[in-house]
Amino acid sequence: MNKFNVDQNLIEKENLIERLKNLIHEDTNISNKYNEFKKIQNSWFKIGPVPRSKNGIVWNNFQHHIKNFYDYLHLNRKFKEIDLVHNLKEKEKIIQHSKKLIDLNDKFKASKDFERLKKRWKFELGPAGKENDEKLNSEFFEIEKIILENRKDFDENKESILAENHEKKLKLISEIHDLISTETDSVKLWQKKINDFEKVKKTIENIGPIPRKFKKTFWNEYKNSVRQFYSKKNVFFKKLKKIYTSNIQIQNQLIEEVETILNGEDLEKNKSQIISIQKKWKLVKPLPYKINEKNWRIFKEKCDIYFKKLSLNKDLHSKKMLEAKTKQNELIEKLDDFNGDEKDLEIVVEEFFKFSKISYENENIFFKKIKKLLIELGTKKSEIENKISDIKSRLMSADQKNIELKNINNKIDSLKKEVSQQENNLSFFNENSKENKLLKTVHDKIKKNKNELELLKKHKNKLLK
Repeated sequence: MNKFNVDQNLIEKENLIERLKNLIHEDTNISNKYNEFKKIQNSWFKIGPVPRSKNGIVWNNFQHHIKNFYDYLHLNRKFKEIDLVHNLKEKEKIIQHSKKLIDLNDKFKASKDFERLKKRWKFELGPAGKENDEKLNSEFFEIEKIILENRKDFDENKESILAENHEKKLKLISEIHDLISTETDSVKLWQKKINDFEKVKKTIENIGPIPRKFKKTFWNEYKNSVRQFYSKKNVFFKKLKKIYTSNIQIQNQLIEEVETILNGEDLEKNKSQIISIQKKWKLVKPLPYKINEKNWRIFKEKCDIYFKKLSLNKDLHSKKMLEAKTKQNELIEKLDDFNGDEKDLEIVVEEFFKFSKISYENENIFFKKIKKLLIELGTKKSEIENKISDIKSRLMSADQKNIELKNINNKIDSLKKEVSQQENNLSFFNENSKENKLLKTVHDKIKKNKNELELLKKHKNKLLK
């Protein structure tokens, strides 16, 4: 520090003393004066040393005017109370901070940090009230004794402590290498690994100094290890981010599929598709928790709406089916009192086919009665099936024809298999079995089934026209 600097520092401190001295007499409110007082204090401690011969005089002069300002300030009871409360809180914070320094592994750093706290306690903060000052000062100076004792112990055993610190840090770096080399493929395990890493890292930084000759080598290795860990972590989470993006898109697509089904008409037909979509949803993972929760609420709500609508439609459908069946039964019962010609009968059949859904049972009962009435009206038994087939092909709706065709195709396939089996059974009979009753039964069944097949094929052709 050259002479010019210390002389300049002296001038700046004397100016601050002058500002402090005149502060009491300034024509401004007490709040502004207090803020200015704090600025002067802060500025004082930022200024460097003054000439040694002037140091004591300048310091005593500064403290004298600080005391004068506090005396002036304490005349105002409100600000006195505010200042006491402020000083109490700040000193309590310093004590809490100082207690933590006792347990700091780096005793050299602890003593340096305590010196800064002590300077603030002594020079920057005023009294905290008579009832608090004695207790606070006693506690603070007890902490100082422990920290100084720790520093003394460190100085006396410095070489062994530094060597021990070095050994501890090397073991911890080995733990970081283990964390890096251990493969981890789940977010949960990575979170645990990161927590373990941060604990090791914090422990290394708090252990304290090591021998100077090892410092450069150690810190290079430490920084490289930290860099490797963060690099591996970043690779995992970048990859995970891509997976997240893909899975979010899949979830949105599944939500859209449910929405499309909801807007459609045939809900019952798409029930299996909804169940399939729900199964697919369960397989989509991993995802960010918040986005997954949000999408799940949307998806679940739409699925719930679907099943609610499906249930309502079923109830409505059951009600309509019951009403239709009741009316069909009424129409079937009216056939018992039928008194008309063939044309009138066709009108009844047409009315029967106006029902969109007709039970298989009702249709059989209805056409048995129709066949009976046709015979009564003079239609030959051999022509009955053709007659019924003609009526159906003319009066059935397109949907009813499709259902009838499906039933006919099923019957044709079934009869073909039956005929094939029966013809295969003939091979088990020899020449001596020609008069066998069982053989005759088989031939009769084959003939009957082939006749029925012909009738079904004719009926099918008429429906296809």
